[in-house]
This record gives sequence, C-alpha cells and structure tokens, in this order.
Amino acid sequence: MLNAIPALQPNGALGGYSDYMVAPDEAIVTFYGNGYTSGMQVIQMTARRCAEVTLQHGYRYFVGTAASDASSNYSFTTPGYASTYGRGSAVGYGNYATGSFSSNTIITPPQTYNVQKPALTIAIKMSNNEKSLEPYGMVMAGVKARPRDAAFLIQSLPKS
Repeated sequence: MLNAIPALQPNGALGGYSDYMVAPDEAIVTFYGNGYTSGMQVIQMTARRCAEVTLQHGYRYFVGTAASDASSNYSFTTPGYASTYGRGSAVGYGNYATGSFSSNTIITPPQTYNVQKPALTIAIKMSNNEKSLEPYGMVMAGVKARPRDAAFLIQSLPKS
C-alpha cells in the first residue's frame, strides 16, 4: 500500500519536495502530496522542509514571505466490460434432439475516479537574527507571519 504522506525526499512519482535558492538568504520551497495526503500533512511537510533548507544554508530563523497553492487534480476512467456465462444441455433420440441453454451476463460499467494531489509553495527569507525578519512576514487572514526557529520546528514536526 502507498504511504499516506510522501517521505521527505525530492519530488518523484509519489510526491516529495523541490526547492531552490533565489538569493543567498531566500528560497522557494514546494511540497507535493499524492492522492492519499491531506492538506494539513502538506502544510507540515512544507514547514519541515523550509526549516531544513534554513539550517542547511547556515541560518537559524526563517519567515514565510509568500505562499501559493500548487495543488493539482486529475481524473481517470476505468474501462467497462461485460462477461457472459452460459450452460447448455442436449439430448438426442435417433433423428430427433432437444436441448436447453441458459446464460447470465454481468455488466461492469466504466468508472471515473477523481484524485486531488495537494501541494504548497512557500517563499522564505532566512537569517540568524530573528528581529531582522519581522518586516518580511506575509499577512494571511489579517495575521502577520512570525519568524520561526528552524531547529525547533524540525524537532516538533513529523518526519513523514
């Protein structure tokens, strides 16, 4: 069975992350879920990857400066088919014969499945000075994002 959450690994067929630096202290981080991943799991894994990128580049704090929904949806349809099973018998007497036949047909119609693959992209700014990041936090629902301690986040969020 597939994992509910893609492992925190580079993006592949079952999901994962991608990230790149846009400045020495700024990065774009995306986490792609699969059809079994919830939106909350994608948020947690994106936050974890932001923290890892921050520490990998020698910084302690980061703040989200922009975010966008990178989710995708797709559907597929299985083919329909029919199967017929029959049974017959015949009895013959000289030039005369009689017989019977019965059949049963099972029809399976085509089925369409819709799959949502949640994904989230976050732009981050990193620093070793928490106060220097305060002006950069994005505002969502009237609340300004605060700088986060990367090491603390890694300890508190699930690995997968």
